[in-house]
Amino acid sequence: MKQFLMTLAAVLCCASLFTSCNKNNPDQPVGPDTTPVAAVMDYSFEVSDDLLNAFDLTVEYYDATGAVKSEAMTSKTWTKTVKSNQLPATLGARVNIKLKSGFDPSKEGVFNAKHLCGYQYDCINKSGEKIGKGGISTVEGGSSMKYEKVPAYAERYQDKPIMKYLFNFAADGTATSGSWE
Repeated sequence: MKQFLMTLAAVLCCASLFTSCNKNNPDQPVGPDTTPVAAVMDYSFEVSDDLLNAFDLTVEYYDATGAVKSEAMTSKTWTKTVKSNQLPATLGARVNIKLKSGFDPSKEGVFNAKHLCGYQYDCINKSGEKIGKGGISTVEGGSSMKYEKVPAYAERYQDKPIMKYLFNFAADGTATSGSWE
């Protein structure tokens, strides 16, 4: 019995030694860090030449701190990538329009009020790596009309954005669609 106990103690000691060595082995693969600490969003808006030429376009977006910033859209395409500082976070963007003074509604032809908005978001870990909690979408919209209808179009969107999206990110990295209104 004494020999059996001594053998058992030796086996347990070796098992303990191998187990503790395994935990400190730098060659031992470590699972990926899947803990979200922030979110990153790519914003994208594109408009037709007619919209850019006839309207003052203003993009409002949530920045890294959660503050709403505003930029004039001076080309047909506007893009920006924003990484939140922490979770929970709110990220989103929208485009507001205002008819430029001096617009001539008597012009002949067709006015194309076409636009495209898109986004891609991901949650990231403390190393800045994407962890698979993300989404992507593009939406095309707008209409074609006679130039004489453009002032009514402008009035319709006077207090509403022509393109928008907004997401609320929880502490666990889940994202739910939100509203600017």
